[in-house]
Amino acid sequence: MKEVLTFGITLFAICNIYSQCPGPAPCAPGTFNNSFEQIDPSSIAGAVFCSGQTRTFTISVGPGTTTEAATGDIEYITLFFDFDCDGVFEYSVNDSCSYVNPGGCDVDLAVTAPVVLSSTTFNARAHLVFNTPTSDPCANLPGFSNYGDIIDFTITVNVPPNPTLTSNDIDNLICSGDSVTYTATDGDEYEFYINGVSAQAQSTSNTFTSSALSDGDVVTVRALDTSNGCDTFSSGITMSVVNPTITVQPVASQTVFAGIDATYTVTTSDVDTFQWQVSTDGGVLFTDIIDGTSYSGTSTNTLTVLSADIDKNNNRYRVVTINNLAGCSPQNSTNGLLLVKVRAVISNRRITYRIKKT
Repeated sequence: MKEVLTFGITLFAICNIYSQCPGPAPCAPGTFNNSFEQIDPSSIAGAVFCSGQTRTFTISVGPGTTTEAATGDIEYITLFFDFDCDGVFEYSVNDSCSYVNPGGCDVDLAVTAPVVLSSTTFNARAHLVFNTPTSDPCANLPGFSNYGDIIDFTITVNVPPNPTLTSNDIDNLICSGDSVTYTATDGDEYEFYINGVSAQAQSTSNTFTSSALSDGDVVTVRALDTSNGCDTFSSGITMSVVNPTITVQPVASQTVFAGIDATYTVTTSDVDTFQWQVSTDGGVLFTDIIDGTSYSGTSTNTLTVLSADIDKNNNRYRVVTINNLAGCSPQNSTNGLLLVKVRAVISNRRITYRIKKT
């Protein structure tokens, strides 16, 4: 939503009121001939500045009371402000437009309001002259420049909200699909954004919940004070989103001779913890295993079954993968079957000998 710039047109004779700066010393408006082009009062009426903020607004130049300027006539608009409250117009902005007959032209002017701690009213003057710009708010330029207009007015500068934005995830590191709730403060209405795109329309709700965030998404909120027309964007919260995945599963089945190592490996992304398990009942129940004389790498992505013996024949192995840092749910790999064979057997008098090939 655009900021709204409010001008309340007020005579300087009544400008010394509460929270209003002293007015400048009176100066005659010169001998401008208002039968020619004039400032459209509605283009500087009825809006609000917000502390420290810059906005561009449009000043319209239209026909005079009896005569309309010719197409191509150059019209200069200057806005003067007393932002330091010393009774003198020190701040000014100006630009020009080329008149189009019939109708007029517009001048776009960007104005930066002073920083205030409470709502404050300042005095201002709009100055229109033909053909030649002026830097003097009280100027009465000779020649054709006496065609023009002056409007004295006041502007009120309000204090915008100073929002904070927090999430219910302390480190803002989440798993893909996790729901996060954001809470904003210091406004009476709020609009939430993801990467600068509105994600929850302006409303009185100061919370926003999303489960569709991606890694690197930035969440912000625009807090509004609807009583004075000011708004402010919060600082952004950048989300880190992980999606733990097993991209390569363990080999489905492998055969080794007794006494030979067997290995099972997985390839993963966004995984920081591994726990290998074994099943001795065909894959119905799995139990954790640890490094020792039978296994190594039980907490890595590669498990080694050390010197597999015949007692491990038909075992099944799988790994449980986790991203503990983000608190993601565990994922189980598929399981790999281990078949262990004896190289050669000589039997004599009910005694079996295993012969190791050399």
